[in-house]
Amino acid sequence: MKRGLIFLNGDPPQKEILASIDYASSFTVCADGAYDYLKGYADPDVLLGDFDSIKAVPSGKEVKRFPVDKDYTDGHLAVLEMVGHAEEVDIYGASGGRPDHEYANYALLALAASKGMRAVLRGDRYDVYYVEKELSERVEKNMTVSIVPYTDTAHIISSDGLKFYAGGLTLNKLHLIGMSNTSIGEKVNVKVGGGAVLVFIQRR
Repeated sequence: MKRGLIFLNGDPPQKEILASIDYASSFTVCADGAYDYLKGYADPDVLLGDFDSIKAVPSGKEVKRFPVDKDYTDGHLAVLEMVGHAEEVDIYGASGGRPDHEYANYALLALAASKGMRAVLRGDRYDVYYVEKELSERVEKNMTVSIVPYTDTAHIISSDGLKFYAGGLTLNKLHLIGMSNTSIGEKVNVKVGGGAVLVFIQRR
């Protein structure tokens, strides 16, 4: 099964990032105005949205148009479109613009997980992971790593590769003690035993 790529209409990824992505072996879904920065790099398999922010809707592509007055964001629709096409999904363009949209985009990670997919928000400086059980990622030394509760409470069983050990902590949204940790090696491992967390890892 192919990897999945979703492009949202937030801050465009840097050009060098767009140029480095492997589009050929990925199923690509583009949401609305993201097509304006994606064209020239890839032709999406599906272009969808209410098209309230795209300059011109192209012809000759699989286009799925939705009404402006709808119950779901374009990002939500893009994740649902990905079901059955990929198990690993990278989401670009999720930050910037309206802060309520950016906040809602974090929920796309939980939505993907509920559909059996592992999604990551890829930013120019940070990647964001949704973790219900375990996260194991390669990193570089001295990167900022923050663990933030997604559910009302989240219990951390263990954390390896971080300056401040988080194992045994129960986090809640009034107790953000997992912020601004630091990687001390080339791998970070976080195990969660109750609830879910978002893990922010500095990449650039």
